[in-house]
Amino acid sequence: MRTRDKLASELRKISARASPMNTAAYEAFAKRAETGEFDDYADTYACPITQLYSELMAAGFTKFAARVANGEFDATKEESDEWARSPSGQDAAKNLSHAMRKVLRLDLLN
Repeated sequence: MRTRDKLASELRKISARASPMNTAAYEAFAKRAETGEFDDYADTYACPITQLYSELMAAGFTKFAARVANGEFDATKEESDEWARSPSGQDAAKNLSHAMRKVLRLDLLN
């Protein structure tokens, strides 16, 4: 399961048990998560998972924010590799020295 799907699913589980006032907010977070907005490697924010954490804290959802901070919704190795092959990942790799690409195991594909 992709991390975005896991995140959306967990937000919906909480939404189902939340007070009516919070249900809509959790569902809104879930919908955004489904789009990949908070994926570690998304181009949406400087640090998408930190953005999610900040927004959860601002909404008063501290327990779920703690789960985010503890890494429960961090990208998988497969998602990391997918990003590395993407145009965004390749652009980032091109800006690194050969030595740094070797350390990070980022290969240029073209």
